[in-house]
Amino acid sequence: MKKGLVKTLLLIVLLLLAVVLGSVIGTAVQGIGFLAWLGMGAGFGLEPATLDLAIVKLTFGLSVNLNVAQAILLLAAILSYLKIRVKE
Repeated sequence: MKKGLVKTLLLIVLLLLAVVLGSVIGTAVQGIGFLAWLGMGAGFGLEPATLDLAIVKLTFGLSVNLNVAQAILLLAAILSYLKIRVKE
């Protein structure tokens, strides 16, 4: 495989792991008093909009929910990606 493709796949895997693990951590620590701030989050996005063309009906929308644990792990994943060297 080419070095660029390997690095791209590595970045995608690191980012996905950060999002999933951050979500799990944020949900798990919501009941713990001094760690509850890791579960605090915000959501933003666009409401679904439908385009009806009589033959095809298309719905577009986007929603993003991010908590503190996910943000920290995303930052750690990006910094780790920058430090990792891939050998060919």
